[in-house]
Amino acid sequence: MELKRVVVGPLQSNVYMVSSEGEGIIIDAGAETDKILSLTKGISIKYIFLTHNHFDHTDALEGLKKKLKVECGIHALDRIGDLFDFEISEGDEFYFGKTSLKVIHTPGHTPGGCCFLTGNWLFSGDTIFQGGYGRTDLGGSEIELFRSIKKIMGLSSDIQVYPGHGPSATIKEEREFFLGML
Repeated sequence: MELKRVVVGPLQSNVYMVSSEGEGIIIDAGAETDKILSLTKGISIKYIFLTHNHFDHTDALEGLKKKLKVECGIHALDRIGDLFDFEISEGDEFYFGKTSLKVIHTPGHTPGGCCFLTGNWLFSGDTIFQGGYGRTDLGGSEIELFRSIKKIMGLSSDIQVYPGHGPSATIKEEREFFLGML
């Protein structure tokens, strides 16, 4: 598996491209379509997945869908608007190349927030960041967010967490940050 990341837009959102055997997926579509497309050279993109429906994770979606001719999945509770093609739910698995992506529903930052697990990598959107977590004052729920974080902390210690903003960390490092908070 190969992972590429680009930081886009005024809020410095992370966009990820994960590939295996020449097939790939894009996680989030923050801004700057051409910058995101530069990640996909030589890779056939199969899907775009969104961790949640906030503009800093969706602004380039329309352009990417047109250029790549792919469909986009988002959780039903965040499916507002007509840019989304299919709904994703807890436990869904999607295959690309010789690997898969598993959906983990993590409400709190938004009602339909999701994390994605592929191999030993967790893409957490705005659920957790290195040493922090997403805000809840834009329609989220702090109670739900902390339930979701507790769920994520139950994953293997060596899983690398790739957030929607900022640098990555491991589950072990995040457990140390959240110690006493959950």
